Amino acid sequence: MKSKFASVRQAARVGRSYAYDWAVRPRPTSADEVPPGPESLTTRWLTEALCKDVDAVVASFAVEPISTGSTCRSRLSLHYDGDAAAVTRLPATLFAKSTATFLTRLQVGATGGMSGEVRFYKRIAPTTPITAPIGYYGICDRRSGRSILLLEDLARTRNVVFGDVRTPLDRAHADALVDSLATVHGCLLDSPRFTTDLKWVISSQTLQNVLNVYVDSRGRSVAGIDLAGDVLPPELPARRNDLHDYRMRALRLDDEHPLGLVHHDVHSGNWFATDEPAMGLFDWSAYARGQGARDLAYALMSSLTVADRRAWERDLVTRYADALGRVCGRTQDPEATWLAYRRQTLHGLCFWLATLGSGFLQPKMQTDETSLENLRRMGQAVADLDTFRALDG
Repeated sequence: MKSKFASVRQAARVGRSYAYDWAVRPRPTSADEVPPGPESLTTRWLTEALCKDVDAVVASFAVEPISTGSTCRSRLSLHYDGDAAAVTRLPATLFAKSTATFLTRLQVGATGGMSGEVRFYKRIAPTTPITAPIGYYGICDRRSGRSILLLEDLARTRNVVFGDVRTPLDRAHADALVDSLATVHGCLLDSPRFTTDLKWVISSQTLQNVLNVYVDSRGRSVAGIDLAGDVLPPELPARRNDLHDYRMRALRLDDEHPLGLVHHDVHSGNWFATDEPAMGLFDWSAYARGQGARDLAYALMSSLTVADRRAWERDLVTRYADALGRVCGRTQDPEATWLAYRRQTLHGLCFWLATLGSGFLQPKMQTDETSLENLRRMGQAVADLDTFRALDG
């Protein structure tokens, strides 16, 4: 009942703001104002956002819509007037994430996903060795759900390949993924910054409790199980009514471990690969303080075929423990890491069950084809790793 009332109140608040924007079509001129979407931007707004420290102004720009899922994605092409040396330091194109539709405002803007991502690029990315796009500017308003984030256009600035569940990783890139996760988790493991300048980074449990209220995680997971059908091993539909409780039990195990920064949504589509090979992450809208084994299980389940995961995962988990120890300066026990990995498979599975089983007030974040392939791999991992018995034990 609490979930229903909270969702209704949130929808009404965001709906009033969205109706106002549709009727009035505001065009902000100060970067302190949150634009309704990229089509509402002005040269003055962009100049304040991008040119504050250089002798240049945005003379003109064009908006190219790319896609809409959990957010609306666009490319901005910019032209500047001003000092030639200054102009060369400014981005010619930008990748823009925004909540320009009612459903994206409701799902991401009003629940805090975009405000958290803005903070990541402002407070965390510049002070850590995490491989991520450059964040140029972001602003959001949770009451209205309006938000926009201007990021490095990786497709134009670096020689990268974006992850895709249809293109599983080879072993070299799987090793690079593990090393990247060890850096993300280890650079702030048990860090005193979580009690000072990063004290606003919430725990994985707190984040999931928010989603339980506003997204109805339990109900969406059950709906996903029903829609997935025989893609899942038979033991999962048999546990449709207690799967969410096991997921929450796995989250509570964080109380027994040192916590670091976790990305929380490390499916294959949120990675990019470089030539070295190296791997980086984008879409930092769901990060939290949590147990790194959860990210590790989620990433390997999504990015590897079932056969490759079975063949490589024990070595990859050991590699992760070694790399995490080097990053944080404290030796990690491979056997304890393996047990934690086995216990943390339900987070990714339930994320994708909820994606497949999304409700009518939630945006269509992924195609059913993508959801079902992720669920096929993740469901098999839960069965192979005997996760329920590991949690019961």
